[in-house]
Amino acid sequence: MADRRIFALAFVFLLPALITGEEPAESGGTYYIERSGEEERFVQRLVWEKDDYVYRYEITIEKQNSSGEYAEIHREFRTENFIDVSLNPGSYRYRIEVYNLLNRPAGISAWIPFRVFPALQPELYSFSQEFAPAGTADPPVEIVLYGMNLVEGAEVWFLPADGELTPPGFFPAGESARLVFKRLAPGPYRVYVRNPGGLESSLEISVRAPAAPSVPGVAPKLLGVFVSAEYAPLVPLSGYLFDPFDRALSPLGFSLRISAAPLKRSWGDLGLELAPSWNMLNSDDVTIHRESLRLNGLYQRWFLKQTMALIFRAGVGVNFVQGTNDHNFTSIFTWMFSAGGGISFRWFIPAVHNARRAERTLYLEAGVEYSRLFARDAPADYLKPGLGLGARF
Repeated sequence: MADRRIFALAFVFLLPALITGEEPAESGGTYYIERSGEEERFVQRLVWEKDDYVYRYEITIEKQNSSGEYAEIHREFRTENFIDVSLNPGSYRYRIEVYNLLNRPAGISAWIPFRVFPALQPELYSFSQEFAPAGTADPPVEIVLYGMNLVEGAEVWFLPADGELTPPGFFPAGESARLVFKRLAPGPYRVYVRNPGGLESSLEISVRAPAAPSVPGVAPKLLGVFVSAEYAPLVPLSGYLFDPFDRALSPLGFSLRISAAPLKRSWGDLGLELAPSWNMLNSDDVTIHRESLRLNGLYQRWFLKQTMALIFRAGVGVNFVQGTNDHNFTSIFTWMFSAGGGISFRWFIPAVHNARRAERTLYLEAGVEYSRLFARDAPADYLKPGLGLGARF
């Protein structure tokens, strides 16, 4: 009985530190919720191998700090082969020292590292279904889920009327996730997503059969090209070019935007934009027309169930300026380069959508741009707010 022995330890689970639930775990579970009034505390259970010849256990838990060093945060004697703790997310290690029936130290384990991850509540808002090009043999079925907190390591499964399906391919990207099936029968399903830690969300979807070959009257697949027309007045900031107008708002101005963002990433979409514009500045005796053609690089980020996008743009352009002075009967014509950037918000109108792909097509866009004209004598700066209506093709 008094033999010194090292007992094997078995760490049973790694669970997130923040989790919600209504019912405590059953006997032998790995967590439960403690409630005190309106406050809730998630309690984790560490379990190790039991030995009948052990009088008690001493468990020591240490947490790793930002410099990589460990510091003790908990030490406790237990007669049971488990301990209940409430740990914040982070990296930890623990070890167990056992005491024999004479209450003398009989062995100590090595340090066993583990991590506690923050639990994230997944949310599912909507979905879309991708179709392979017409004529493709045995095309896979791709379902794109839209929501929040869709993370790597989540469990995903479908519940049709006659059983359960697990997609062979799951590619999460935070606010969306792509599911790939080799085959998936058309019909209604409920899709479930469960993040590490047990928090889950579900959504009713309806899988459609692939469309028949192209026939007249069938809506084509959207290409992701955005075209909009904007009312865009000009607000002079500095420069001799704007001196005759006292740097006041010039209300006559219009812009056209043609853009596409084909590079899709989890952190946003990248693309290009071509933006011609026209403005007229007018005072008592001076009139100037400015035509511009600008090429912008775009960064686009989607929000709110794919109904709103935040867009950053920056680029260069060429400007043609022509004007007349009624006071001395002179006229000018010149051209100059420009550079600048801007930001805008794009909101898709819910009532207008593409019937085949359930994608909203008509949108409103509002934003502002800053530009600097590199004039030969002196540069000029201006702002150009814009409000427009556009469509996705």
